[in-house]
Amino acid sequence: MKIKFFPSVFLTVLFIGMGLLLWAHTTVLGNLGHEPFGNQLVASYVMNTIMASLIFFAIYIFRDKYRDLLGFFFLGGSLLKFVVFFIFLYPGYKQDGALERMEFLTFFIPYLFSLFLETYFLVKLLNTVR
Repeated sequence: MKIKFFPSVFLTVLFIGMGLLLWAHTTVLGNLGHEPFGNQLVASYVMNTIMASLIFFAIYIFRDKYRDLLGFFFLGGSLLKFVVFFIFLYPGYKQDGALERMEFLTFFIPYLFSLFLETYFLVKLLNTVR
């Protein structure tokens, strides 16, 4: 895969993957008798999608100028995702005084998918940087 196609391939896989994952997640929740779109599910998927895109593009844009620091950009992006989680989603989860398993999974499932995808593309990108 040529490096100029990385952004379009990344975005395509990210959007299709998150869409399919959201569909599967809501289906499983509905089949288990839970509210399919409860616990800020859509907000969590949207936030993780936006953050993954921003992190990827930051790494992609600075791949030549700061090639020795790309790993730190990646780690900083993961930290930024958690900061955004604690600012925007966590207060809603803590309203009842406890973070339940379903609330945790609502954030963590799309987070893991985007993390694996970012890692895969970062490795591919690092293999092309000279």
